Amino acid sequence: MKIYKLAAVLTAAVLAFSCTACSKKNSKKSKSAKKHKTSSIITDESASDEIVTDGEADSVTSQDGVHIKKAYDLLKSDQYRIDLTYTDASGNTTEITRLKDGDNYYELQTNEIGTSGFITVDGTSYDFDNVCGIYRKKNSTVPVSVIETVFEQDLPATDTHINSEDAKIYDVEEYTYTGGSYITVMDFYFDKETGLPAKYTTTYMVEAVNGDEGMTETRTINEISYGSEDELLTTDGQTKTVDKSVFNLSFLSGLVDFGVMTPEQKLGYCQAIFVTSGVSAEELSSAAMNDEKLKNISYEELTSLVYTYGDKI
Repeated sequence: MKIYKLAAVLTAAVLAFSCTACSKKNSKKSKSAKKHKTSSIITDESASDEIVTDGEADSVTSQDGVHIKKAYDLLKSDQYRIDLTYTDASGNTTEITRLKDGDNYYELQTNEIGTSGFITVDGTSYDFDNVCGIYRKKNSTVPVSVIETVFEQDLPATDTHINSEDAKIYDVEEYTYTGGSYITVMDFYFDKETGLPAKYTTTYMVEAVNGDEGMTETRTINEISYGSEDELLTTDGQTKTVDKSVFNLSFLSGLVDFGVMTPEQKLGYCQAIFVTSGVSAEELSSAAMNDEKLKNISYEELTSLVYTYGDKI
């Protein structure tokens, strides 16, 4: 059962403020958070991706979410750029940049291990991972963010988990998703002057467990700019030109297309990258990986193994 599945979104990931990978220092021999893409204002962690549980959402009543509506409208803009810091439940941080230009979308996640991301250009999407040196084509386009999920599903407004000290500084809106005994509480903190998101936390809990404080992720928004016609307006009133160079797909030529590898090619590639990244045979064995499984390994499984056990990255 999926007890604590994050929106792997905010391929996560924006105002998502969407995450993904834990730092190399703390990921060794621990379950990797790399593919826990937090979606966020966006996505979430590529990531991505939002609220996934085993149950259906309870029926909800409408609520007045003035600030989340403004954030939702921002994400529906023709163009925006969001820079944020994602901190997972263990304290590992990932810097995330998201850029939307019409139907094109780019997300880059950077942590101590390296960089990975997601890109959509002219209706075609790719995941890419510079640590493992691979990419793959995807059917999805722009990831759905936590904010979009909350707004479009009309989740109920609550006030059970708000940080009282932060509430003195920010305007706060809290929303809760309940699926069976699993609960996801999202606290959004908005700048009192601009009304834009400043940070938000997502906490995953099991209702039946007494005293369960859950797992909490935090996304802190460092900068937001948005607009149209190639100019983005920043929150301090300045303008920025849209950097469209990130939508040049030529960088993929330096990576290996994981999606077209044969089983034998996957085995050989995995064996090579495990040597260069320092993943040992003992560690592969503990992860229940053998040659036959490596021949059919998924993109997620390979990157998770390297991010979890690699010590030469």
